[in-house]
Amino acid sequence: MVAVDTAQDRDVVRSVIEGKPQAWERLVRRIADTAWTACRLLCGRDDDARAAFSDVMEALRADGFRRLRPYNGSSRIETFVALVTRDVLSERLLRLFQVHSASDGWTAFERFFGTDINRIITRRLPGADRADIRQDAYQDICVALIADDYRRLKAYRGIGSFTGFVLHMVDRLLIDFIRSTMPLRQQRAEATAITTAAPEWESIPSDQPSPEDALLEQEGDRLLSLASEVLRETTQSLSDAERLYLHIALGSGEPIPAREVARQMQRPVEEIYKLKQRVMARLREALDKHPAVKMWKASV
Repeated sequence: MVAVDTAQDRDVVRSVIEGKPQAWERLVRRIADTAWTACRLLCGRDDDARAAFSDVMEALRADGFRRLRPYNGSSRIETFVALVTRDVLSERLLRLFQVHSASDGWTAFERFFGTDINRIITRRLPGADRADIRQDAYQDICVALIADDYRRLKAYRGIGSFTGFVLHMVDRLLIDFIRSTMPLRQQRAEATAITTAAPEWESIPSDQPSPEDALLEQEGDRLLSLASEVLRETTQSLSDAERLYLHIALGSGEPIPAREVARQMQRPVEEIYKLKQRVMARLREALDKHPAVKMWKASV
């Protein structure tokens, strides 16, 4: 993987945040084409794209350049701004489904995400001989996204990145497609081929993982973080005996037999089974009721 020097990118962003003269103008010259391309892709018409572009620039400047502050130079500034632009424009895209006709919203959605969807499909189903399968996968994913009046897309409630939300959902739908259309033996062969091919992909010169790969990873990390937070909050509400059970049963990193837990807690093994059922029920209930978890379930 070829490393890219982003020192100048970091410098210009730092200058913008510090309010140095002409820094914002320098940054805009760097990112204008990137932001405009995304706006034009979403809106179609120049008038609408100009309004969207103004929204993006205003969003980048808002709250003391809050959206620029996370930039750390791990990617080019154009790539970073492209991802920020997508999320700024997500509300505009969702309004197309809610205010305008559904066909307008879907047309804009395909313009906005079609390339990314095809790229995800190609990475999971590589090879020139799989073109028909990839086309079927794309159509299957589109049907799933359109189903029930765009239920999956409308499930987004503003938590986390909309782009990450969409790409995570697409990847899950693609996995379901592969499982439903390929025999188990072929699925295993595909998995082996993908694993074997990984070093070859990694040798392709690139300054960073693709934007959709980064967002899929972010979305997975976000879901794990949410689950951990819910479990942590729930654990605090458990009784002393229930917390002790969790500490002993899972403290070593691997589950241990109920009889060993009973020995360490100096309680009958029958009571340990009841403790386990009670604790697991509480944890499942907390996860199921969390709004972010419910939103994620509705999307897949």
